[in-house]
Amino acid sequence: MIKKNYKMPFDPESLMREDSSMQMCSMAESIAHNLMLLIITKKRENRFDFDYGNAVWDIEFENAITTVEWEFVFIESMQEQIKKYEPRIYAPKIEVHIEYVEHSYETKRFSEIKKKAKIAINAKLTETGETFSFVTELFLSPMSVD
Repeated sequence: MIKKNYKMPFDPESLMREDSSMQMCSMAESIAHNLMLLIITKKRENRFDFDYGNAVWDIEFENAITTVEWEFVFIESMQEQIKKYEPRIYAPKIEVHIEYVEHSYETKRFSEIKKKAKIAINAKLTETGETFSFVTELFLSPMSVD
């Protein structure tokens, strides 16, 4: 059986056209797309599966949460989500580090401080045992300082 990996975003209207050719991608790219969705989706946001998504977004705006706690919740949630929703990889090692980035705007006369998460996931492909690596960075929340 040949497994197909469709490129995201998926365009269901293309199935109705005469040429009906869906864009394909590699398995690694397909896994990366799914991991990114698991990272940026809040639990209960997917109306077909309320458990799909990262639990960290439930605490994003809580002031009492430390960076270490945020990172811990993120990693624990991603471990659970990968186990449940990404069977093409196993034994994931997840790292996340928060850093603060300041950007000054000369024309606006203020600085903006953004929280950035650097995320790395290393795992093994279930089919072959080969190493799979995924790296991304997300800006979490802007904060302006006058």
